[in-house]
Order: sequence, then structure tokens, then C-alpha cells
Amino acid sequence: MNLTISRPLLLRGKVVQPDGSAVDRYVLVKDGVIEAVSRRRPPLTYDAVLVETGPNDWIFPGLIDLHTHTGYNVMPIWDYQKKYQKTFYGNRFNWRRDADYKRDIGELFKDVKGLVPQNRNIIPAFAEIQAIAGGTSLLQEDGDLDRQIGDSENSLICRGTGVPRDLGLSRKILSVVDFFEPDLTTSLPNVKTDFNDKTKSIIDDYARNRDSLQATLVHLSEGRSGFGSDNPGVDPYSRLEFEALMAHPSMQDAGAVRSSALTLIHGCGIDVDNPAHIQFLRDRNISVIWSPVSNLLLYGNTLEMEKLVNGGINVALGSDWSPSGSKHVWDEAKNAKFFFEAIGSIVSDVQVFQMLTTGAASCLGIDNVGRIATGCLADFFILRSPLESDNAMEVFFKTEDRDVRAVIIGGRPIYGARDFFEPFGLPLQNLPRIEGTSVKNKVLHLPEHLNVQVESGIDQMEAAFKQFGVLRSNLLVSSDTPYRERMTSLRSYMLKFGEQVRRWRRKRRTLGIPVPPNSVRVWRGYSLESPPRKNFHEKLRTTFIPGTPQFQAPLGLTAYLPAVLPTEVPNGLPDEIALVFYESQQDYNDAKTTIAGRAYADLHSTVFSFIPPRRSTSDWPAIFSGELEAEKPYFLFDKKVDWQAGTVNVLVASRAESSSAEQFLNSVKTGVTTIQAAALPGLDGAIVVVASDYLVYWEHWTDLESWKKSLIQELAKGNVVNMSSTFESIAVPGKLHQVYPGLKEIVGGEALNVQFLRRLEKII
Repeated sequence: MNLTISRPLLLRGKVVQPDGSAVDRYVLVKDGVIEAVSRRRPPLTYDAVLVETGPNDWIFPGLIDLHTHTGYNVMPIWDYQKKYQKTFYGNRFNWRRDADYKRDIGELFKDVKGLVPQNRNIIPAFAEIQAIAGGTSLLQEDGDLDRQIGDSENSLICRGTGVPRDLGLSRKILSVVDFFEPDLTTSLPNVKTDFNDKTKSIIDDYARNRDSLQATLVHLSEGRSGFGSDNPGVDPYSRLEFEALMAHPSMQDAGAVRSSALTLIHGCGIDVDNPAHIQFLRDRNISVIWSPVSNLLLYGNTLEMEKLVNGGINVALGSDWSPSGSKHVWDEAKNAKFFFEAIGSIVSDVQVFQMLTTGAASCLGIDNVGRIATGCLADFFILRSPLESDNAMEVFFKTEDRDVRAVIIGGRPIYGARDFFEPFGLPLQNLPRIEGTSVKNKVLHLPEHLNVQVESGIDQMEAAFKQFGVLRSNLLVSSDTPYRERMTSLRSYMLKFGEQVRRWRRKRRTLGIPVPPNSVRVWRGYSLESPPRKNFHEKLRTTFIPGTPQFQAPLGLTAYLPAVLPTEVPNGLPDEIALVFYESQQDYNDAKTTIAGRAYADLHSTVFSFIPPRRSTSDWPAIFSGELEAEKPYFLFDKKVDWQAGTVNVLVASRAESSSAEQFLNSVKTGVTTIQAAALPGLDGAIVVVASDYLVYWEHWTDLESWKKSLIQELAKGNVVNMSSTFESIAVPGKLHQVYPGLKEIVGGEALNVQFLRRLEKII
């Protein structure tokens, strides 16, 4: 359909931002695009349709659902476990070949379609209206409604990925049901693992054409992930399918894959604990679309999603389909939030919100949807909240689809409260009474050429389903009793599953929290006064050192190893050094977007100098490959290590007067080369930074006995040792507001491995 109206639209109210905050703004729309977002009313807008929303109204961006099967979304939720006393399936091919599924879903769907020939567009239209009623403005869709109507213009009710012009694109977005299919000549689950010729054709076609594709959305590795239990663990076929993708020739050139956005739908075969799997996704900018409701209903578990999120993988949400998924992607988000809470995850409400807005847009390689900003498509989802709240995320997750005030696509209102439509003068359709009281005052605007009569069409669908003794799926969550009962049952299962996850994680806790060697800030700090006075040590003892984990542990800090140098060290050496480890570099960067992170950053200036020549600094290390650059940190071993555990020691040495800066640098290079080449058993982490007149070297050993074999003396040769210490483990309280006098007295020479509860441990 034409996703615009002839007059501009001027919308005013609380506009929700990508970070979950909300600001009072005017939003000016012309020709379906946001022309301006401003604090003051834009000039020359007197011909615009002005809509000033109420004090309890919230303007969200239109939601994006990139995993749905609109053709089937008229079907009711399928409770196969209750009906047939069946257990969970292993993978998607199990239920696809199930005779009960074929009868209850496939054959019933065909029979119902055959009973509504006089209103043939109602079934695909119903699926889109259902999505729109839940705030969706963009669907993964292949244009079924377009093809049925045969109109040259865009006939979709909301935007679809199958119609590039809906998104202002010239390149196609490809949706693929399967990249791989097993040889199905034997009955599942004894499936052969070699792939058929159709598979080779599909993935080869993708590889040949990806330069001309905007994005590709592909179902892959849909099945049991193994999360939460080692028995039975991951579905073997699903793991094989993901690793087959990794090994496929078309996936080897990471740059070629990145040239067109690639997103995996489900991806349950990904091993989130395997660095090679995560690196494969990260190097190729591959996103993952997560459908937890469908995964839990069909397979009993789902991916350990927070590890993908924390690993820097872009994640979006998809509702899947109505037989085993959510009514719409908004309800999927609510269920995802409940699941995270049930397992004790640290993924925030804002991160879940981004999974169906900006994160989903990233899956398509575009940024003109999923947010309200100048140049974006004018898609809005307006809620009238019954809650007394000033928190947009609370409103988003705690209201229902009965609270939808309006859904606007391309500046044109499509669905909402009758009184909202009054300024527009558009033709409207009522929803039938059989949809329940939740839609009593709701109306639809559908252009006439769609030839969709909603009231009579839904009545015909209702009659068709009744002939087969089946309750039809309702448009809204709030009016669909079987759906609500199934989701209540699912949430009870989530709570039990959460307890299981905690027990499972407890068993695995001995593994610690290893992080990559490049996820550490290598800190060299200079006090405000030279030489440092007692005041410097007091601030470190009482505030800065204990405050670091209190501020940063909730933001991803995994290890903190500060060392205070003796006061008599030569001029030019730092007064305090530290290794500050995070779950990932992204977590460190994300910390700066929080108040706690910014407050911690500001705390540095109360203790340390940032004025040359006493300029405090920190950097990410790079792998040592034979050359050393002054003031740049390096790591010697590319292994994930938990530096809060094990044995850590540090060497600080300064250049002897008889040695030149070049000789000093070469001696350090020789020493670290020797240590790296020796690769002694038990030495799994080593970091070095060298300046023109000093070096700092840290090493991590798995145990104290192995540490006795250290070659640290190779770096001490010919240099002046200023400090050589093994780190002492010392605990600090986890809460900022707890009464705490500080660490023991600091006089210089202390090396402390600060022990604290990491955020990934809090979920156990």
C-alpha cells in the first residue's frame, strides 16, 4: 500500500530513544519520512495534521519482526504436549515430519483456506493486522498479500522485507528457510549428516549473488541448544549444521560475507563457549535472530543468549509463527524479559527493547527504521499507559496490546483508537465483536484496493475453524484465552528451567570467568603530586581501589589487579599500575554510557594526573609478534584466562644508566621472546608494556607450584628492579553503600588481586 498521506503529520509527545529514555519532542513527517525531531514546533507546519498525545502516551518506534511466517499466523497455538503427551523435539526436521503436526497444522490450514474463497485476502491480511496490533511496522515477509492481489503497487498493510521499495532500498532482502537440509531418506532422528543437492544449490546461489543483496535472513541450526543441561545436551544435527556453515567455502572470505548483512535465525547449534564459533560470527558481522518462545515450546531450551550479547554479537527478536511462537514480537519481548529474569541473566530491559528496534535494523544493514530520528521512516507505535510511571521501559514491558493508542506506518495511521483517527478523515473498518472487548474501540484503515472486508472475513474464518472443532487465533493477546493459558504454562516452565540453569551453572562454576587477553585495560597512573604523598595512598585505600569493582563489576569487570609502586622509584615511573579486565572490550565501552561508568571515570581525576609529562593512561594490548613499540602494551599468549584466580606476579624494572633507550628496548624484546617461545606449562597469561626508561611485566600462572619455573629473571637482566611481587588476594564488599573503612594501610610496594563477585557469578 501507499505508506504515506498527502498532508504532513506533526506528532508531539514523549518520544522514546534507542537507549530507552524518553524526551518531549515534535516529530514532523513529510512523504512518509521523518523530516525533523525538535524541542520546538517546526515552522511552516500549519497545513500538517497535528496530533498532540496525552500525558500518559508514549511514542515508540515501530517494532521490527524479522522472523515470522505470516502465511500460518492465523493458526492457533499448538499444545502438542498436552494433546499427545509428547516430549520435546530435537530439531526442526523432527516436527516437520511428525504426522500429528501435519494433520493439526498443515492439513487444517489448507482446509480452512478452502472454506473462505470469497474473501481470499483475509488470511494473509489477518496475519499482518495481528502484527500491527502489537506495534509491528516491519515484518519478514515474502509479499504473499501482494501476489494474491496482483497489484503493481505495494499492497502490504505493513512494511515487508520481501518488498525492497517499502524500505527505500534498491537491493533485495533474501529470506531462506534452509541453507542446509539433511538427507531425509531415513527416518528421523536417525538422520544422515550429509547434505543433499538442494542444499548445495541454495547456499551456492547465495554466495554468487550476495554482492547484489541488501541482506540475507536464513533459518539455521534450529533445535535443542543444550543450555541448562549436559544431558541430553545440544542436538547433534543442529551443531553439525552450524559447523557445516563455518566450513563451507562460501564462508571463508570474511570480507565477502560482510559485504551483505547475514543473519541466522535460531542458530541453536552455536557453541557459545567455543571462541572459534563466536569469532566466526564476529569476524563476519553475522547477527542472530532469537525466538525463545518457539525454542522453549518445541525444544525445551534455547541459546544461552547473554553470552552472544556480551560477546558483541548483534541479536534481534522474532515471534516465529503462531502455532509455536508469540502472538507478535512485542509479546515475544515480554517473554524474553521474563526468561532472562527466570535464569538470573544480566541482559537489561533496554537491550531486549533494542532487539526489536535498532538491533533488528542492523540485521538488514540499515538505520532508517527502529528509531525516531531525522531521515528515518515514519513508523510509530503509541501506547496509552494505565501505569503511573515515568519509565519508558516499564511502560513497554508492563502494558498490553489493549493499551495500543495507534500504530502509524509511513505517517499514515493504520490501527488504533477510533478518536485518534478523527483528524485524518480516513475510511475506517471496525473489528468484529468476536474479537472481544479489547478491540471494542479499535478501528483499522485499509485502502479500498486491498479488497479486505475485515468484519465479514474474520467471521468467515471463525466459522471455518469451528467446522473442524478448533478455536481460531484472536488478534490480541488480551482476548485470546488459549494463547494466554499456553503462555502462563510456558512461564511456569521458565521458572523451573531457571532453577535448573542455576544448578547447572553451579556445577560449571569451577571454570571461572576466563576472558580474552585483549579485554584488559593496561593502566599506568601518576599521582597528582610528585612524589606521591600520604593523601594519594589514602585515596587509593579508602575509595579508588575498593570503588573500582563496586562501580564496574555490574558493568562487566572480571578482574582487577592494582599495584602501588614504592615511593622511592626513579622519576618517570608510574605511581600505580593495574590490569583491569572486562568480559569484552565492548563491555568497557558500554560502561561509559552509564552514570556509574561516567562517575567512575570522573573519579580518576581526583587521584591521578592527566597533564604531561605526568599523564596517566591505559590501553588495550595487542599480540606480541616479535616487535615492541614504546608505551604500547602486548600480550604473549592468546588464551582466555581468569586473572582473578591462580597466581599472578609483576615485575617493574627501570633502565640502568649505562644502557641506552634502544638497548633497553632490545633487551626487553629478547626477554619476552624467550618467555613466549618457552611457553612453560602453567603459564597461560603474560602482558608487558615498555617505555623508554622502564618496563612492567605481569604473568599469570595456573598454580603456585608452576610459578616456581618462571623466567621472569630474563627481563630483570641488566636492569634495575624496582618492584617484584606476587599479588595478594584481598576481598572488598560488593555494595557502594555498605559501611567499609577501606583496605589495610598502603605505603607503597603492594600488589593486590582484588576479589569481588562478578556479574556472571551473580546469575548462579
